[in-house]
Amino acid sequence: MNKCFFVFAGIIALTMVFLAGCGGDDGGGGEAAVSSEIVIGLSLPTQREERWVRDRDTMIAEAERQGIDLRVAVADADMAQQASQVENLLAQGVQVLILAPHDALAATSLVEEAAADGVPVISYDRLILSDMVDVYLSFDNERVGELQGEFITSLVPSGNYIVMSGAPTDNNAALFKRGAMKYIQPLADSGDINIVTERAVDNWLPENALNIVENALTANNNQVDAILAPNDGTAGGSIQALSAQGLAGEVPITGQDAELSGVRRIVEGTQSMTIFKDTRELGTAAIQAAITLAQGGSVDTNSVVEGVPSLLLTPHIITADNTDLLIDSGYLSHSQIYGD
Repeated sequence: MNKCFFVFAGIIALTMVFLAGCGGDDGGGGEAAVSSEIVIGLSLPTQREERWVRDRDTMIAEAERQGIDLRVAVADADMAQQASQVENLLAQGVQVLILAPHDALAATSLVEEAAADGVPVISYDRLILSDMVDVYLSFDNERVGELQGEFITSLVPSGNYIVMSGAPTDNNAALFKRGAMKYIQPLADSGDINIVTERAVDNWLPENALNIVENALTANNNQVDAILAPNDGTAGGSIQALSAQGLAGEVPITGQDAELSGVRRIVEGTQSMTIFKDTRELGTAAIQAAITLAQGGSVDTNSVVEGVPSLLLTPHIITADNTDLLIDSGYLSHSQIYGD
């Protein structure tokens, strides 16, 4: 019996050692249990433009690199669809919501829903005017407009202008135009510039820009000297209208986003410039900010826009003379821009 007792006692002792080794942090410097995975929700307004495809791909890649569970939803330029998708993301228990709104005003209710669930919100690229937004991540969008306005007025200091702005539902469109008009409006007030058409482009659609420019050309007997186009998509639609009148390459026109099609038009001479906003930097910063917020930290910011703490990145102007900025950064390749 004594022999059996010692064997049984030994088994109990070994069992206790095993159980102690399988427990959590014992307070003696061992590794703590692995924390639960961070879950982030991402809601994008569209994939119609190349730049939004890049944003999505960048954030997916960064989330994978960081070991983050990123739940992605894309609305097809439809606010009702985006609202439903955001509600679904919140129901999935995301810890942070990265929201690039289709309609910045309507999106305030989505921010309120997230806040009610205790979910921090990152307003991504497009500013949502709500004091419940935790941080706004974008480029200096008023500066984008300034670069466009300074460029076009330096090239065409007088003459007939078509002035277009982006979608009325996008607060950034107002910032772009505000920046550009710092240069255009004084010349219009002095009579040097005659604004023959001033229109917003619904949903940023190239076909809407095409119609605006077609109508302006018809109304002014093709006497148009410059076009402020807010992005590369609207520039493309505008150039299509110009081309039909044999004016492509004759009328200077702005752009934005450094889309491949836009950069190729710059090289060809039908588009005058674009604005390079490296969305790889923005997407990476968004995932890093989301991780910080999920862990209870605060995001470092460098500005305040409409009362919202903001992290603004720097935009760069691109013309035919400095496409190497895109190539050297790896944003676009030489063969993509110039062909083999």
